[in-house]
This record gives sequence, C-alpha cells and structure tokens, in this order.
Amino acid sequence: MMGTEQPARGVDVRLGTETAPAQVLPILSHGGNQRVLDDWIRRQDRYEVVSGDRDALPEVDIDVVVLDERSLREHRTEIRERKADADAILPVLLVSSDTTGDTWTQTEETQPGVSQLFDEVLKTPIDTGELRSRLDTLVRTRAQSVALKQKSDQLLLLNRITRHDIRNDMSVIVGWTEQLAAHTDDAGDEIRQRVLDSSQHVVDLTKAVREFVDTLQTAGDPELEAVELGAVASAELAKRRETFDDAEFDVVGGAIPQVHVWADNLLASVFRNVLNNAVQHNDSATPRVEIEFETRSDTVVVTVADNGPGIPSDRRDAVLGRTKRGLDHPAAGLGLYLVDTLVAQYGGALRIRDADLGGAAIEIELPNAPAEETASETHDD
Repeated sequence: MMGTEQPARGVDVRLGTETAPAQVLPILSHGGNQRVLDDWIRRQDRYEVVSGDRDALPEVDIDVVVLDERSLREHRTEIRERKADADAILPVLLVSSDTTGDTWTQTEETQPGVSQLFDEVLKTPIDTGELRSRLDTLVRTRAQSVALKQKSDQLLLLNRITRHDIRNDMSVIVGWTEQLAAHTDDAGDEIRQRVLDSSQHVVDLTKAVREFVDTLQTAGDPELEAVELGAVASAELAKRRETFDDAEFDVVGGAIPQVHVWADNLLASVFRNVLNNAVQHNDSATPRVEIEFETRSDTVVVTVADNGPGIPSDRRDAVLGRTKRGLDHPAAGLGLYLVDTLVAQYGGALRIRDADLGGAAIEIELPNAPAEETASETHDD
C-alpha cells in the first residue's frame, strides 16, 4: 500500500537545478530502457535517481515517477493513491512503445482511468533530447504546484493568526464597552450600543472569513449529506434574536418546516450571514426581518426579507461577487458572496428581489434530501 505524500522539503521554483535536483523514480519493466534511464539521469546535475524498493514504491520524496505500460498497470493502485494523497501535483512520465494509442484504448475498456494516471508520454526508443524536454516540463509543473501549496499554507496560517488576534481584541473592546453602561446617559447609551453592534459585525466577519477559507480548501465537490433544515435555521434564528435584541424577527406562518436538504456543516453560515446582513445594513429605526419557508416537490425555498434600504437591481450581481471584479467590486459583500458560493455548492440557487417590507428579499432554494440519507452518502446533481 502506498503512503501519503511526505511534507514539502522546501522545494520551490528552483527545483530541477544543480542546487536542488529533482528526485526521479524510474520503474520500468524493460531492463534495457531502465538502464538507459538510470545512466542518463545519473549524468545530470538537475536530476537524481531515487533508489529503494521499486516494488513497494517506497515512502520517499519523489518529484517525478517514470513508468512503462507494464509497470503502470502493476502499480496503478499505488500511483492512484499517491496522486490522490499528495499535497502537490506528482507528475508521471510514461515510456511507451505504442505509437497508435490502440493499447490505451483497449486498456481503458478493461481498466477505466488508467490513462489519467500519467501526464506526459515518451516514445521508445528513448531519445535523450525528448526525455529532457518531458522531464523539464513535469518538473516545472511540480515546482509550481509545491510553491503554490507552500504559499497557500502560509496564507492559511496568517489567516488563523489574524482572526485569533482580532477576536481577542474585539472581546476586550466589547467587555470595556459593556462596563460603560453604568457611566453613560441616554445619549451615551446609544453610542455604546453602536460600538457593540460594530464589534459584533467584526466578530461575524471573522467567522465569514474562516468559513470562506474552508470552502476554498475543499478539493473538488464538497461532501454533501441530508441536513435537517429546521434545526439549523431555528438555532441560528435564536442566536440572531439574542444578538440583535433591538430587531424584530418573524417567521411567516409561525413554524419552520422540519425538512432535510442537501448541504454540509456550513449550512448554518448561510442563515447566519443572510440574517446578519438583513439587520446590519438596515437603516430603519427598528429593523424588521421576515423569514418564510416554502416546501416544494423537489426543493425548499427560504426567503429572508427586511425593511432596510434594499438592493438596486443593477447592483445585485455585484453584491454577490458575480461580476468580473468579484470581491474587488466596492459593492461586493463577503457574507453574501459566501452564501451564494455555498448555495451553489449545494446544488441550489440564490436570487435577490424587492421585498414587500420595502427592503431586499434574499431567496434561497435548496434541493430536498431524504431524511434517511446518512453522512457518508453524497448527492449528485
């Protein structure tokens, strides 16, 4: 069985140079081609041959794997697992005697997915000029991938540190502001409340950033499960009522349906951000928010309407980050952008329209899911 990818060695764009030679693991069933490859690599300053137990594909640092048809078939499971577990791209060079492609057409019929395991093909007999060209291309891809992973790790660490420090500082600000209650008059109380509201907004923003980063870290489609919509919505609504005690929250019809939708553990973020947005951007003396649930045959539609200033129709795409400028647009909001992203990942849709209350209505449509579905089962649109 193949092990997981080893931690990055500090490889960067200099990979494949004399000071940072790329580690190449050649596993060829053809003895003559294996010797040609080994001998050529050992004469290069930019590459090093990885030695070890070739049959076990050892858990060593590898930048490129070189195989032929037979060895690829023999080690396809290990190659597939190592590629899947790797933090960065692990390129594979196939040394092939097939000039027509018939071999791989037939292989795909009996062993689907094998042709996806290699990234470049080198025809035999081996031409060292072509060999160098293929290896150079794969090593550049590897170096860029590792460098990107290192930069991503650094940004994630910076994000965690920044959010931690902001939350700590905001807790201090909230604590001292609450202590001022005994020392302020009515006018001071109004200012104190504004400070508390703004502080809460900053705390909510750090949560949105964390959850947005979580969505970025998801490789491919997220793992969806049947989530009880009513439980999530009720919990978040209760928290918003406690946080914004000067706002009015009403559920149209008085009850939240106990239905299941396809989602993940970030569904709470959808409700938190939409409800927060309805209050924090509301200029009414008493913010009013109405939440309506409509259960349809295949979907559930949740509409959150408010009595705020509304969102003009020509700015709605920008607010959701759907323009070419994305979050760089001055009208874009991280909270609603996150909501739109999550809803799309769930196979749903988000729309903005005018609310009967005079403000904006955010309409979220989510696909129904059978209540008996388990967390291990996923939904394909």
